[in-house]
Amino acid sequence: MNEEQKLIKQIVDGDEEALRRLYDITARSVYQYIFNFVNNKETAEDLMIETYTQVWLSAKRFKGDSRILTWILGIARNLTMNEIKKRDYRYEELKDTENQKAEQFRLTAENETEQLIYLALKKLSLKHREILDLIFIHELTYEEVAKILDIPLNTVKTRIFYAKEKLREILENMGVNKDAFF
Repeated sequence: MNEEQKLIKQIVDGDEEALRRLYDITARSVYQYIFNFVNNKETAEDLMIETYTQVWLSAKRFKGDSRILTWILGIARNLTMNEIKKRDYRYEELKDTENQKAEQFRLTAENETEQLIYLALKKLSLKHREILDLIFIHELTYEEVAKILDIPLNTVKTRIFYAKEKLREILENMGVNKDAFF
């Protein structure tokens, strides 16, 4: 039994310190996941509180058939997607205006790549951005992503393929050489 599994067991027994330790281990990854979709610090913080409240309340229902982080990200995903639907978030596509081109030109060499990818990711659909986030940023396995999204494994593979193709297309439209990232 690993440390996270022991913490879940202690949480089931009402150990608040165990919840704090689990939070310390997982919070950065969970916050990054939530923030990538709501793009608002206060909303992300509120969703973090709700996520870990749900972890506290539903720890006894954790079956142990996935990693703890996968389970927590599943809770965070459900809460985040509900929030997005409730607030009717609209992810506006960034337009190629003269200001944006000038800003892209001014990006420093060391963060240019990161900034371009960030801008390109924001142009992806929610489902494509989410699948790339879970696989490449949170480094989950395809099986874990399938469990979180409640979709078949082959659907995960298909979404990744199309998300990468769309991201490549967006980057090319931004003037990035297609071989630079893939």
